[in-house]
Amino acid sequence: MFCEHCGDTDGTETGVDHDERDCPWYDTDDTPVTIDAAELADTLQTAADGSPALRAAVGLLIDHGLWVKRLAERPGLLLIDYSGPSPDAYGVDWPKVVEALEAKELPASSGELRILAIAASLADTAARISLGDAVTGLDTTNLALVLKAITLANGRPAAR
Repeated sequence: MFCEHCGDTDGTETGVDHDERDCPWYDTDDTPVTIDAAELADTLQTAADGSPALRAAVGLLIDHGLWVKRLAERPGLLLIDYSGPSPDAYGVDWPKVVEALEAKELPASSGELRILAIAASLADTAARISLGDAVTGLDTTNLALVLKAITLANGRPAAR
């Protein structure tokens, strides 16, 4: 089947053949939720204030340039407040992200998945990844982003 949300047709991207009803990128309550990527980035940065590790994780996703947009398109991986007139995302559901990574449900390149795994590990101590495996294969640009994030998570200013 073809999934309109991730483009998967045969399970090669997500590991399972599916349509929108069981897509990891589709909102589970069948109500489309529209999240603006720029607003999500601002919200995530605001929510991360006071936590160097969370700020580093969010910064890594923003600096990478792809993941905030992808997460905005996949509300099932976000924390969403449904109490107002419209749903508002207020954070990343890191345990769900880790679960989706472990289940190989996220359509992305191996380098992109490594970036998301490192961000999840910085944001949530329950997300255990092998740093050696995660950084192996990253290109110079992404490795620099990861090193910057690790420095920021440690409470140090980023080197210029």
